[in-house]
Amino acid sequence: MKKLTLILVAAFVVGLPLAAGAVTLTFDEFPIGTVVSNQYAPQGVIFLQGTNGNFPIITGDGAMPTSPVLSPNPIFAGNFTIQFPSGARDVSFISGFWDTVNSGKIQVFDPVNVLLGTFTNTTTGVQAFNFDSLGAIINRPDLVIGRISFDSFADPAGADIDNLTFNPTPEPSTLLLLGSSLAGLGGFALRRQRRK
Repeated sequence: MKKLTLILVAAFVVGLPLAAGAVTLTFDEFPIGTVVSNQYAPQGVIFLQGTNGNFPIITGDGAMPTSPVLSPNPIFAGNFTIQFPSGARDVSFISGFWDTVNSGKIQVFDPVNVLLGTFTNTTTGVQAFNFDSLGAIINRPDLVIGRISFDSFADPAGADIDNLTFNPTPEPSTLLLLGSSLAGLGGFALRRQRRK
């Protein structure tokens, strides 16, 4: 029985890398001028077109403390959607450079497209948006973010985002694969144990 326990513990430890960890996108992963859509899909996020049909673009912004940044397209003035296909928790980013208070609209949705909250910039300049397990919206840490729409149309010079950080939730297929592997290893070990 000790061998079975040891094998199950080893299988669990081997499976740990399948669990998602925090991801931070600084948008210097690709050159300035790159139109962004699904390049970050392996990290658990894709970017969708704005209402004008354009995907966001990586650009420089001398007014932001970090650069490059992800901007609506045309640069700074517009909107786009951040989508987490498997869902995400603890989502945050910085946004700027806001010229007018309440000129940006950021809407947060769950994976089935239910609106969880609408946020706006409360200051000019650069502002951090942190949805810390949706604690900023409602005190329900079990909820997962499915997408965020970013809209800077109302700002005279527009705005952008940087340092997008999130914890992807494991895909159901990953959990199924891990569970199947553990069950298979456990069954194999049990069968070997009985033969002795």
